[in-house]
Amino acid sequence: MNGPIREEEHPPSMLDEIVEVIETWENAPEPHQAGDMIEARAGVAYRIVRALPGMFRVRLYEAMTGQEEPIWLHEAFSSEGAVELRRAAAIGDGWECPMFPRILTGFDAGGRTYLATEPAAGSSLADEMESGQLKLPQVLSILSQIAFALARLHDRGWIHGGLRPSVVQLGKPLKITDFSDATRLGEVPGRPYYHAGYSPPELLEGGPADARVDVYAVGALLFQAVNGRPIAETGIELMTWQPPVPIAGIPQILQKCLGEPRTRYARMDALHQDLLRLVRRSASATYHTIAAATSIGLEPSRTTNQDAFGQLSGRFISEEMDQVWSVVCVADGMGGMEAGEVASEAAVEAVFAQAAAALAKRPGITPANQAAEVRRWVDAANEHVCSAMEERRARGGCTLACAGLIGKRLAIAHVGDCRIYLVRREEIRLLTRDHSIPMALVQQGEIPIEAVRSHPDRSCVLRSLGNRRPMPDYLIDGLEQTTGAAVMDLQTGDVLILCSDGVWEPLDEETMLGLIRSHPANLQAVADAFMAATLRQGAPDNATVVLLRVDEGLGCEEVRTCST
Repeated sequence: MNGPIREEEHPPSMLDEIVEVIETWENAPEPHQAGDMIEARAGVAYRIVRALPGMFRVRLYEAMTGQEEPIWLHEAFSSEGAVELRRAAAIGDGWECPMFPRILTGFDAGGRTYLATEPAAGSSLADEMESGQLKLPQVLSILSQIAFALARLHDRGWIHGGLRPSVVQLGKPLKITDFSDATRLGEVPGRPYYHAGYSPPELLEGGPADARVDVYAVGALLFQAVNGRPIAETGIELMTWQPPVPIAGIPQILQKCLGEPRTRYARMDALHQDLLRLVRRSASATYHTIAAATSIGLEPSRTTNQDAFGQLSGRFISEEMDQVWSVVCVADGMGGMEAGEVASEAAVEAVFAQAAAALAKRPGITPANQAAEVRRWVDAANEHVCSAMEERRARGGCTLACAGLIGKRLAIAHVGDCRIYLVRREEIRLLTRDHSIPMALVQQGEIPIEAVRSHPDRSCVLRSLGNRRPMPDYLIDGLEQTTGAAVMDLQTGDVLILCSDGVWEPLDEETMLGLIRSHPANLQAVADAFMAATLRQGAPDNATVVLLRVDEGLGCEEVRTCST
């Protein structure tokens, strides 16, 4: 195909253009029907499946290849329509961008010009905005993708010129269709055109087109999403316009999209970056809800609680990032009244000292570093416990379970028989493997895991903090032992249970799951229910539980839908 035809020296008026379009359709040949065959060349033909909504000078069909692969077949039945299809072919020749339909072939047949492209599946942005089901965060994400695609088109030397909701197909990825108004950067459009509500006023004046034409159109889509209807044909005065709901960041972008050309974004990439920032600010934000409870238990000989637990949370917020993190841990002391109590407290103190230094100063930590950090905290806890025992000339130690969560990404480390469970909807899963004689027997296949709770050696742990210095790395377990991966992504609503053996021995998994379900909105009530249930079962040991739930809330102040 040849390149696009240049504009006439004196282009026709807009009224002439409308009259020409009407006459073109009145004189157009009959459209193809389902089952018609269009021969592209010898041995290659396309079977029409159905007609789709087309443009002024171009019809659009869903068609099938000889291999029964679906395509879109664009048909021009006038010289002007043929020019548009040749322009689209020129833009797509040798270029593949996933956000524009891929050009397959172009050909002439029966006095008409055709262009075959890959199909653009999904409903249009116009359909979704009219339905009123799109929420603003979704529209912002769509607009950021559109801006990215148009920036790539501009890099290729073209502007789209005709962006509007009907030419955006919301598949994965979304695709921008219809190049009938495309113009080379710096050139005057080959014919006058104007899409009310989406085209900038300067198009009515003629003159060369640049990136700010598409910038205005993206801004017009954002205005429609916020305002609930497109820009009126009379235009908009941003200085006096009041949005239905004030949303920080949007007036600034609209001002740089819909103002005079000299005040607009000069490049689409800059608009894309500002939209990405707005997407981050308006997206649902992850946060962690934490609750805990502990008890000395009911055993008369226990006069102190040798369990220790703690929580530490923080949030790093900037223009580029919103990252929440939490560290929770449970330690169970061993070695007598003073020694066990001191050991568990020393372990928890060391974990939080290390975690605060690492997480408060290192936003954006990688998954591999996250898993290594959590293990390092437990190693530091062992050092601290050893030092505490040496100072008191005591023999003691503790077991420890530690979870480090960055956003929804979890890493754990544990030594001993404190446990970590994951509750997801109606399922509960053990994420740790006890370092005890009964669990070793389970691993060897000699007893079922259900027998661990009643085994006579259930209190005999094989690993603990304060026993060896330095602690060999292989003595600290992470998620790898139960999941095969160093980290795992949690989901909104997931609950982590960290508990000492004083909780998991009297309470089986089904009971724990029932307690989680008993107070779905109040995590502290669940923690208190854990202690109450443990006491009802006799509570022969110190008992501690820490619960962490992954929650989500809107970072943007409003959640209204978009409509036309």
